[in-house]
Amino acid sequence: MAGVVRSDWNSDLRDILPDFFGPPSGPDGAASAKPVCVPECGEGWAAVVDRCCVRICAALRFGESFRFESIRVSQGALRIRWGGKLSAASEAAIRAAVDLAEARSVCVCETCGARGRLYRADGVLAARCADHAEGVPAVRPEMENVHLTQVTVRGRLRVVVAARYDYDTDSFVRIDDAATPERREA
Repeated sequence: MAGVVRSDWNSDLRDILPDFFGPPSGPDGAASAKPVCVPECGEGWAAVVDRCCVRICAALRFGESFRFESIRVSQGALRIRWGGKLSAASEAAIRAAVDLAEARSVCVCETCGARGRLYRADGVLAARCADHAEGVPAVRPEMENVHLTQVTVRGRLRVVVAARYDYDTDSFVRIDDAATPERREA
């Protein structure tokens, strides 16, 4: 799948992974009336969506199913909705893959795929590189790439207060509460 970035990248991706993007099957095996999912984002995020799909494929076990409900842009970031019949372990791995894709999208220009950041212009947020940027940076440097992440602990969902997305390692690094300036002064 890597390297799917082409002019019609989202059609290519849907052709490669029809179960991920096609209508879900009903109880009798026939396709339901739900529409096919089409990624609604710029070509610059094709590699982000592709990487997410690779991780999801790796997480699925025999007999499990996965389907994207929507892939779109909201508040300058990729937003992915999904569903499926999954084990707890696969669900946790897919949730992590989606969280990473959404976080990475804020660091990548939606137009060209180069390294970028969030900009605000006329009240609209967009992830852009310096060449495609309009407006001003939308996030203070100390808060850039800070996200709330979800992890599964003993079968229950727990929200971690904050983690910083590291672009170079494509991973989250938990922010240690004890290391924040407010805690050190107390």
